[in-house]
Amino acid sequence: MVTKYSLLRYLRVAGWLVVLSAVLLSSGCQFLAPAPTPTNTALPSNTAVPTDTATPLPTDTPVPTDTPTPIPTDTPVPTNTPTITPDRAATQAAASTATAEVVIADIREQLAAVGAPTDVGYLGWLQERALSIDVSGAGDYVYDPFAEDLEASDFVISTDVTWEATNIVICGMMFRSEPNFEQGKQYQLLFLRFSGLPAWAIEYYRYGEFQKSVTTVKFSDYLDLDNGATNHLVMWAEGGKFTIYINDTRVGDFYDYSESAYEGYFAFFAGQDAGQSTCTFDNTWVWLLK
Repeated sequence: MVTKYSLLRYLRVAGWLVVLSAVLLSSGCQFLAPAPTPTNTALPSNTAVPTDTATPLPTDTPVPTDTPTPIPTDTPVPTNTPTITPDRAATQAAASTATAEVVIADIREQLAAVGAPTDVGYLGWLQERALSIDVSGAGDYVYDPFAEDLEASDFVISTDVTWEATNIVICGMMFRSEPNFEQGKQYQLLFLRFSGLPAWAIEYYRYGEFQKSVTTVKFSDYLDLDNGATNHLVMWAEGGKFTIYINDTRVGDFYDYSESAYEGYFAFFAGQDAGQSTCTFDNTWVWLLK
């Protein structure tokens, strides 16, 4: 889904241009062997055979071959056993489970690193491949929903964002959005790349219009603004509290207890003022806290 409108209007409404202008003016710019068969021992030729004893003749002994020993060929043939052919589905399921355990263990480590609880919650969504959003021309603005069946309120989200642009570009995500991403109420986490001036903010929108800023515009040296740079971003949203990490550095806690948009859906987006830009999102996961 693509929505196009003037990014300059977008920036102006949100107050970004006012802040940008002020800053630019002030700064200038991982087998056993078988038992041997018994042999008959011959009696010595000069040994007399007793005739008075009542000892049974040896021939009265039961012949061993009369025992009901099973015939070996009656043993089931191994090829008839059902374990010879692998169960492909079970094998794949086991491999998938093992992979999931590894992924979840890694996510728990990341949660611990940002101070989020690791003993509650579960994995809500895991990105399988990178997603790139291209924008071209003046005022292009494009959004792409992800984790489309997931409606979340309290969660931790992690993603790697790579930006490439010829001018001003904004890469970000919508969260706690109503199903209509163009008109519904929602929060937006925005990251702006401008030569010498990387910035970010959390803002609230409704009817496609800016309503308020949760953080105000924040300029951060923790953002790598080089063209083609990748920034690792983590947001922990719980109730009205939002905690932001940029490249493994905690940049602050911010609050909005108005519950303007308490539960909703997710989307990535990209916007620019002119030229050609790309925002690529990768390694994204959403951990639901409830």
